[in-house]
Amino acid sequence: LPEVLPATDAVATVRGPFAEATGLDPGTVVAVGCGDEMAATLGAGVFAPGEVCDVVGTAEPVCAASAEPREDPNMLVECHPHADPDVWLLENPGFVSGGNLRWWRDQFAPGERAAEARGQGDAYDLLTGPAAEVPPGAEGLVFLPCMQGAMAPEWNGAARGVFYGLTLAHTRAHLTRALLEASAYALRDILEGMGHAGLEVRRLTIVGGGAKGALWRQIKADVTGLPVRVPTSVETTATGAAILAAVGSGLHGSVADAVAAFVDYQPDEHVPDPERHQRYTDAYRRYRDVYYALKPVFERLDEQAPATT
Repeated sequence: LPEVLPATDAVATVRGPFAEATGLDPGTVVAVGCGDEMAATLGAGVFAPGEVCDVVGTAEPVCAASAEPREDPNMLVECHPHADPDVWLLENPGFVSGGNLRWWRDQFAPGERAAEARGQGDAYDLLTGPAAEVPPGAEGLVFLPCMQGAMAPEWNGAARGVFYGLTLAHTRAHLTRALLEASAYALRDILEGMGHAGLEVRRLTIVGGGAKGALWRQIKADVTGLPVRVPTSVETTATGAAILAAVGSGLHGSVADAVAAFVDYQPDEHVPDPERHQRYTDAYRRYRDVYYALKPVFERLDEQAPATT
């Protein structure tokens, strides 16, 4: 295996054939770099202890910067080196999140998809718009975001997605809202795991495709009780790699200097509403009660499932 080095170290310049094929200058510096979630977190400007990066793609990795290595006694959160050599990273590698919303759109929103095809708006915006009119907590409706097993409130491959609490009063907008709220509850699970590891979280920075939804961002602020900000560019993985390259090539003297040069944020932060946060605290307990009540069912049905080859 190669030598382990800091992500900002310059290890070589590009080889001649590669420079020729790409048009890069042969003196172009190659830095060590890092994994994608570390780069996404750094590209979001998250390197100060207590800052959290919520990467909302098909899955939703949640990463927080820490000044020292920490251990979650419940093993919901892992500890890794961060891309910044001076910082550590607490991380849950990601529950299905945007993938749930995409499934919901693909299977149950044919009208919105057709409208998008006619140029009448984004299907996700058309689908989630009515959910904004549903009260926090979706009037008792809970969704478990375990469509491919659970990564929160614990790691459990036997868990499955569930809508619980349906009544004749619920509409499709309620189900959409419950699905959005579910990822915020799972996010809160992970933040509490970081707290169990001794980290005090201060703020969320949301990136990835799911960061484009204002309703989803506000729900996460209200559920977690944390302010939420969004970078001007939500595709931050490449930005993080560029930050490391800038330090490795000597363009910037430190990660902090490079972040200041590369990362900007949208002007409006989402601030949690105290009343909605309290309502969501009650709804969050309901979500956890539903999961743990169904856990024996998940495990029993998993044992009875036919073997696959």
